[in-house]
Amino acid sequence: MSEIAENMAACIDELAVQSVLARYCHRCDDGDFAGLVDLFTPDGVFTYGDRTAHGRAELLAFFQGTQGRPDQRGKHLTFNLDVRPDGDTARSVSDYVFLRTSAHGPVLRLAGRYHDELRRVDGQWRIARRDVINLEVP
Repeated sequence: MSEIAENMAACIDELAVQSVLARYCHRCDDGDFAGLVDLFTPDGVFTYGDRTAHGRAELLAFFQGTQGRPDQRGKHLTFNLDVRPDGDTARSVSDYVFLRTSAHGPVLRLAGRYHDELRRVDGQWRIARRDVINLEVP
């Protein structure tokens, strides 16, 4: 493969990974937990603080338990993405904020960083691991 073709393939993979990470936020915010879990590999891992979910059944239970009610959900905003595709794997680091609505408008509830490992499965990028690192928010 020529250098130009390799660079184009890497750009296409980077955009595809960014799309998966955007769909993660949309599905989380919309309460589409079955669709959210489908973005993970079958053996996907999610860590949040001292909690870890392994595999799609545990992932589904985790998201339903933490964001199952509409008042638990809000708006996830992901930015400063640094995506590094490498063949059928990729690593990504991104920053995020999570807002909830209040009587006075949106309120910052969480902010932090995502550390992601993704894997191409049957031609589709899937999250193999997501580690959430929260910052302290007053």
